[in-house]
Amino acid sequence: MFMKKMINTLYCNRGLAFANRLFFVLFIAMASVITFAGENPFRQIDTSLMPYGNHFEIWEQPQHPVRTYYVSQEHPNASDQNPGTQDAPFLTISRAAEVLQPGETVLIGTGIYRETVTPPRGGSSPEKMIVYQAMPGAKVMIKGSEVLDRDGWQTSRGWQVGGRDHYGVIPDSILDAVYQYDLHDIEFKGYNPFGMVNLMVDQTHLDYTRVKMESHFKKRGLVFVDGQILEQVAKPVELTGKQHGAYWVEHNGLRIHVRFPDGKVPETAKVEITTREQLFAPRKYGLGYIKISGIHFAHAGNGFPVPQRGMVSSSRGHHWIIEDCVIEWANSLGVDLGNEMWNTTVGPQVGHHIFRRNIIRNCGVSGLQGQRGMYYLVEDNLFENIGWHDVEHGWESGAIKLHLSRHTLIRRNVFRNIVHAPGIWLDYLASENCRITQNVFTGITTARGAIYIEVSRKKMRIDHNVFHGLRSQYWISGDYGAGGSALYTDGSDSLRFDHNLAFDIENTGFGAYANPGRILAGRGGTDRNHEVIRNIFVDCRKHAIEFPNEHHFSNFNVFSDMPAGYLKLRYPEPTLLLDIKAWQDYYHWEKNGRYIPGLRFNIDPDNLLLTIRSGVTLPEGYGPFKDALEPGMILNIDPRNN
Repeated sequence: MFMKKMINTLYCNRGLAFANRLFFVLFIAMASVITFAGENPFRQIDTSLMPYGNHFEIWEQPQHPVRTYYVSQEHPNASDQNPGTQDAPFLTISRAAEVLQPGETVLIGTGIYRETVTPPRGGSSPEKMIVYQAMPGAKVMIKGSEVLDRDGWQTSRGWQVGGRDHYGVIPDSILDAVYQYDLHDIEFKGYNPFGMVNLMVDQTHLDYTRVKMESHFKKRGLVFVDGQILEQVAKPVELTGKQHGAYWVEHNGLRIHVRFPDGKVPETAKVEITTREQLFAPRKYGLGYIKISGIHFAHAGNGFPVPQRGMVSSSRGHHWIIEDCVIEWANSLGVDLGNEMWNTTVGPQVGHHIFRRNIIRNCGVSGLQGQRGMYYLVEDNLFENIGWHDVEHGWESGAIKLHLSRHTLIRRNVFRNIVHAPGIWLDYLASENCRITQNVFTGITTARGAIYIEVSRKKMRIDHNVFHGLRSQYWISGDYGAGGSALYTDGSDSLRFDHNLAFDIENTGFGAYANPGRILAGRGGTDRNHEVIRNIFVDCRKHAIEFPNEHHFSNFNVFSDMPAGYLKLRYPEPTLLLDIKAWQDYYHWEKNGRYIPGLRFNIDPDNLLLTIRSGVTLPEGYGPFKDALEPGMILNIDPRNN
């Protein structure tokens, strides 16, 4: 900082030549990058302090395995008849699962393991977990798919797979590009995703008359050609025009028709199809103290929640640790760590999970879900490319979707490139003593918000987060217009929203809807006691703050580049659309708030670099950052570097 001020002083000296001035301008820009891009710009705070004043308790203990088994697919002598030693390892992870006892570990070598691991038992305590861990440096992948034999393809026949031109002729170029494969001999082991539709089992809240149902009636099976997922079409004639690849599934799920992408042919392409619902899931409910570390999970043909049946599932268990894993290409849900749904018998210890340093991507509906989960720690993860199935109207979407959560801490995660889903959705009494802190939300298109809190009445805190590039899906937002907001709450109370940065927001920075007709636990929603403090709101195109009534508080916030009427008070009617002066004069809110014209920010979502483009300096004490924000700064805002 001292060097930057010195350079600025020199630059202002009238005796400097233009060339020298240009040099110093470039030097200042370089100094900003060098000084700030590699540092942690977030305010140094205690992220473990919960809203009730207690610290989040970490139950994890160091593991000292009493015995270690080995799995090595590449070892020349690997066999499931072996004792599982380093010199005579098992061939499959499932065999290791059969023998592991509390306090024991299996180390897994490089390989693609096409199996579903179903642990028969868990550990017995934090000190005696059962650990599934990749060997140091190993690339371990568990896949729920099988590779189709290149000799099994035939030219598609029996169905009109291409459109007709004016003369009624199917173009040869389309016919030649479509092939069929008979799946009768594939080992589905009791679950054929190509014979099952996505439609959720519990359809209590699914309104067929209001929502688009196309994805719900598609088959669960996925097809990959050379690692590229193909689009599924509902009718064979829809393969027309799909030059980048598509597939159609016959009605019984035992034959697929594939239009290969971009001129590829079966003789040279690697085709994988999903054959499993889940990849790691105990068959017995309620197992505890299981740890999974460093494993890449891919390709699951699971159906839409509810029930929540993830590619990786604790099966209503407790005290799991999932760390340093990649979880991708789930047809529906990546991970479930809760009680599956609301009609199950609640286990005595559901929850207490640690989910950290994982990459969760390319999941069709949701990344992580938990029903009736408590004491979750979700930290340092990347959630991206979630929600491509476009079923947000099924009410169970979200990079993270939790019901009835309590005492949960979500910190230092990145949520980006998410469509048809919020970043975090806490639903149905899911806020008590919960905290969402130091996360980044960028590039999210949703009918709700980057964070959506629904009918949750206990104290929670949302602080030191960055919100950027949020867009709306108003067609399902209802009367309250939640889509494309940074945070929106529906019938909830006692939220503290502080030290956040929200910019380039299509809708609202902080929005709230009382929802008085939503009856829960004996009464309707009231929406009271929210606090909105020390945030930065820039370019929120509908409102910066929307309060449903007078029973709230806001102060020390900074506003810039806002439309007229950017502070909204909905009730008592008529609805008031105000500016900061009226907000101050009428309700004594924002006594220390400021409107600062000209604030500008930009984010590179891929590298998570924040550029301060404004011509003014924002003093220390606002938003999530530890220092004042000066023009030209480039900050690395990846919270996982914290």
